[in-house]
Amino acid sequence: MVEYLWAMGLLMAAGFVVTFVAVPLFKRLAVKYGVVSAPGGRRTHGEPTPMLGGMAIFLPLALVFLPFLAFSVVRGTPSVRTDTLQMASLFVGSAWILALGTLDDKYRIGWREKLLGQFGGAFILVLGGHSITTATLPLLGLVDFGWLGVPLFMLAVVAITNAINLTDGIDGLAGGICFFAALTCGVIGLFKGDLFPAAAGFVISGAILGFLVYNFPPASIFMGDGGSMMMGFLLGALAMSSAAAFPGQRLGTSVMIVIPFLPFGIPLFDAMLSVARRWLRGQEIFLGDGDHLHYRVTAKTKNTRLTVIIFYLFSSLLCAITLILVLGPKSELVRTLVLFASIVLCAGAVAGIRLYRFHSLIATLRNRPHFKFLGSYLWYMKHKVQRADSFGSLIQLLESGVTDLAFDHVEVLHNGRTIGKWINPDRVHPESPRVSGEETLNGQYLTVRWARPVHEDNAYNEYLKLTWYRFLAALAFAVEENYKAECQAPAEATAWRV
Repeated sequence: MVEYLWAMGLLMAAGFVVTFVAVPLFKRLAVKYGVVSAPGGRRTHGEPTPMLGGMAIFLPLALVFLPFLAFSVVRGTPSVRTDTLQMASLFVGSAWILALGTLDDKYRIGWREKLLGQFGGAFILVLGGHSITTATLPLLGLVDFGWLGVPLFMLAVVAITNAINLTDGIDGLAGGICFFAALTCGVIGLFKGDLFPAAAGFVISGAILGFLVYNFPPASIFMGDGGSMMMGFLLGALAMSSAAAFPGQRLGTSVMIVIPFLPFGIPLFDAMLSVARRWLRGQEIFLGDGDHLHYRVTAKTKNTRLTVIIFYLFSSLLCAITLILVLGPKSELVRTLVLFASIVLCAGAVAGIRLYRFHSLIATLRNRPHFKFLGSYLWYMKHKVQRADSFGSLIQLLESGVTDLAFDHVEVLHNGRTIGKWINPDRVHPESPRVSGEETLNGQYLTVRWARPVHEDNAYNEYLKLTWYRFLAALAFAVEENYKAECQAPAEATAWRV
């Protein structure tokens, strides 16, 4: 319905204004309640950065949802009641995922609990009538999925949710990719007469632009896991659900099952690469690392903004292909344009794979036991942290850095005074350069310092660093939540001198 174009433009502008105005408020709330990303470790930002940007993006969606819900309830026809359930489940499910991700930003929820919560959000969608009913598959034609459509839909939404979450590694990247996906959803919905997906797409795309004003490198606020998971969930649901009235699913045999995934091609490609490399190395599949595609590209370009722009170009190309396949005329020119764009995308995919240099597969497999050990170490130490019954027993766990990870030394300071120090008498790789680090566990009270050798395998160095910081994060949480009183008592702290 082209006559609604002006209304969609207003919604997009409203989304921009609401989020642009709301971001400073959520910055203050994030600082007040401690939902911030502290510098240090694997993080590249230099100061604590608020992480409630997702709420500022979600706010305009709520302002659009409420009038649509009120209108559908007032009309009260059977068909509208069905649409009401679909809209309500989409809104409630997205709010659930936003809350889940925000809790993760604050308290670091385990991956199992987080994954279970994501499937819980997908189940809310299913209760509202969202599912994959029919789609065209290569060589098979039109397929009716029947009851299998429900689990397939849930898996697809959760996959897209986590793919967007994995992409949120550098400033502005995930937001830009979601902007193109949301705008694609809005345009298709508008031209097919599906007003709620169109309105949601346009208002979210405007909201993301308002957020990117603050998030484009260098960022002053992050969307956090709450924002990235919510965006992946919301847009994935719109793209995958037949019942969600996403127009791309209404073209019968002309639509293949891959088309709803195209706007999320970059995050899904990166997710597949992540699973493949982690499995080959023996890493924990669900434990994040610093080896994502955007990090590799940034290492080549030496410029975060240039990396983001490159990804924007490929993302916009994928969304353009989606629009052409769904809305474009079936002409020879269109086929040529799609073919050319596909060749460019394939070339980009090959270049991305080459960044990982999989020709060193033998070396990767040789180091696999070491990667598996780090995963086992982190699992074991997290359980030891949970079972620790005193401040002293927590501090003693840091000795594992020397005994198990072969660090040169680990030192613990309380208010600037050393209360524990372990030194490795047999330094590993004495001819190699050393790298030192420092992390504060409990405000200004407790600090951990260490030094370790640089290993030959850069991937192992990164995974070792990640493992150590994850262990320190678990230790810091235990100190903060259960042993803060002991940490602030100098007399008791000095009693644990090693």
